[in-house]
Amino acid sequence: MRVAFISDLHASLDALDAVLSDIAQRGVERVVCLGDIVDLGPEPSSTLERLQQLQIPCIRGNHDTLDEHPPIQRLAEVEDWTRDQLGAAQLAWLDALPVEHLEDLDGLRVLCVHASPRSVGDQVLADTPLETLDAWWGDRQFDVMVCGHTHVPLLRRLNEQLVVNVGSVGQPFRWAFSGGPPPAVLPWSEYAIVGHVAGRVSVEHCRIPFDLEAFTRALRASTFPGGDAWLEQWARRAPRP
Repeated sequence: MRVAFISDLHASLDALDAVLSDIAQRGVERVVCLGDIVDLGPEPSSTLERLQQLQIPCIRGNHDTLDEHPPIQRLAEVEDWTRDQLGAAQLAWLDALPVEHLEDLDGLRVLCVHASPRSVGDQVLADTPLETLDAWWGDRQFDVMVCGHTHVPLLRRLNEQLVVNVGSVGQPFRWAFSGGPPPAVLPWSEYAIVGHVAGRVSVEHCRIPFDLEAFTRALRASTFPGGDAWLEQWARRAPRP
């Protein structure tokens, strides 16, 4: 059995559709979304609708609450704009999403969270201390944990457990953002496939081209605030500070 896990769509419908098409071509029939469906992108309503139409199980990310109150004015304006694009039923749907989900892959327990079992805002990184992760895990029992949030893919083994960050569909970062200038956004979309067949566990990180021209058209066709400044993140290739 194989399941595709997607995360951090950030209201990019073209990127979502391209990823779903790639998943179908690989013969994977089940998809689970790990949150951050909306915010920071030009098509929040249609992106949410696509997930609903396809009945894709979803959990809630930190941006899906739309109450982050970010200190950066540009991000606050985008959050307000996103809220205005969604109807009452869509906002209620987001609010009702669970914060975690346990997926059973033929006996393999896959814990689905946005960031960590403790919080939708934690960053599970390659160098996060094991003691910290143990505290975040609490008493949850799982074989594999899949997450997003950092926009950076990761595969890490912790004793007998695997941690898989699936990357971002809508805005893959060059590095995990922890303050300072926003990271450059890379020109592709990312997701991961976890498989369990005859006792063998597989993890495949997938990357497909991101159609920046389609994203630019969607951005400029909308009233998304500060669109040109937003596009600079795709153009920037500055080294990490």
